[in-house]
Amino acid sequence: MTGETVWDTKLVNIDNEVDFAAAARALAEGEVVGMPTETVYGLGCDARNPEAVAKIYKAKGRPSDNPLIVHVADKASIPELVSDITPIAQVLMDAFMPGPITVIMKKSSLIPDCVSAGLDTVGIRFPIHPVAQKLIRTAGVPVAAPSANLSGSPSPTKAEHVMQDMQGRIPYVVDGGECQVGLESTVVDATGNWPQILRPGAVTMEQMEEALHNAGMEKPEVLKQHEAQPGEAPRAPGMKYRHYAPSCEVHILGCGDFDRYEEYYKEAVEREILDGKTPVGLFLGEPIEHEVRVLFADKLDQIRFYNYGTFDNVEEASHHLFDGLRLLDEEKAAVIFAPAFPEEGLGEAYMNRLKKAASEKHEKKDVYPSFRKMLFVCTGNTCRSPLAEAIARHIWKEEPHYMMDHPQIPAEVEFTSAGAGASRGREYTRYSVEIADYEYDEDISQETSTPVSDRIMLQQDLVVCVTDDHSRYLRFKYPEMSDRIFSFKELLDDFFIPEIDGEVTDPYGYDYQVYQETAKQIEKILRAVFPEILKKWRMT
Repeated sequence: MTGETVWDTKLVNIDNEVDFAAAARALAEGEVVGMPTETVYGLGCDARNPEAVAKIYKAKGRPSDNPLIVHVADKASIPELVSDITPIAQVLMDAFMPGPITVIMKKSSLIPDCVSAGLDTVGIRFPIHPVAQKLIRTAGVPVAAPSANLSGSPSPTKAEHVMQDMQGRIPYVVDGGECQVGLESTVVDATGNWPQILRPGAVTMEQMEEALHNAGMEKPEVLKQHEAQPGEAPRAPGMKYRHYAPSCEVHILGCGDFDRYEEYYKEAVEREILDGKTPVGLFLGEPIEHEVRVLFADKLDQIRFYNYGTFDNVEEASHHLFDGLRLLDEEKAAVIFAPAFPEEGLGEAYMNRLKKAASEKHEKKDVYPSFRKMLFVCTGNTCRSPLAEAIARHIWKEEPHYMMDHPQIPAEVEFTSAGAGASRGREYTRYSVEIADYEYDEDISQETSTPVSDRIMLQQDLVVCVTDDHSRYLRFKYPEMSDRIFSFKELLDDFFIPEIDGEVTDPYGYDYQVYQETAKQIEKILRAVFPEILKKWRMT
């Protein structure tokens, strides 16, 4: 900040009309002011004033090839800031403004190149936050405003966050309370013949397409949308540089499989404590926090918690994400773990920010839980898959297993079976039960058939199907799990084990000897692929 003004930054209470008027006046006169919106706090200045815009880049330490979003207090202010409002843009403005959406349109001559990063477009936003509207209206200028954080750090959702990052850099921060949304606005390019989301947010593509459909517009067969050119500046904030990151490592746990998160957090904490990377920061919800506290009751001094609410609630996780990253960073966490959510609806925006918060080096941390689940699938779940389940258990019990990277940690695998076309509750065939008992010392006499279901599938680390037809069917039904579904034959091919036949005879309706031959073939396959599976899972 050498050679620049060092401010005694003042936090403005919105009930203090004198201070509020002073902040609005500073905004109108070319200074930068911290301001609330419903998404995150912004760092605002007169969008028409290049000198004021330059102060934003200096305050944030932000590259000037990142465009700024222009905020207005009413829709009537928009036409003079843009040169063209497409029919699509008009529908989106009517449907979602004021609200957490930024619509990119062709800019007018009022918008200087320093706001648009030299592009011929500008992002326009009409925030719904009443304090933001009042401040913009009082200042009487359109306000260019990125998030009010130092570039690269987590976006601010409270006035105190802005004060921490911007103390001495700007004259005023207007306190409008905690932001309601907690993630930046959806940025959508409306210059083509259909919306193009450049940054996901609370307003989803499904919502936009519904609004367009209600307005009588249908998605064209050929989409005409902007394609970035080499060397072109990003068309929306957050597209080029690493964003939202605390000073420590951030790692993403799971893939939206909420039944497994207690295991994932347990594994993460256990490993980091063993490796001496403490305190371990956990962004998590209930009841996971309670379970972790119980499991590590004697090690709580090595863990820092941020509870965002209900563990599988993406709205609550999104609302608190940036606050959680900031607080855990302030508490000197050596590493932070946060859960993945399915990338649909608001989950797309949450995961977009979380991935950017994770460093390039650690964006995808390989998670090697010490507890895994393996499901065997045939058609009716009365003979081949129950046999595979019993044989797998028998092989697993032959010797103790541990984690390669942490030999102190025992490894466990849970084996179950189900049928792609099964009816619930049918008894296993007599010969399957007898062979499991006599040949493999496994009692499956009390178990019955189970149909494949979403709940069962989404818990699995590996799904092993008896035939290629089964695996193809399940990959079609569960495309998000395609990298975890294999047939016996596909596993052998994947591990380059060509000398073993992956075809397994269906013994249903045949005699004991055929069942015995089927069991021996399954055992041969499993003994060949087990070591390779364990290597992938970092188990011995």
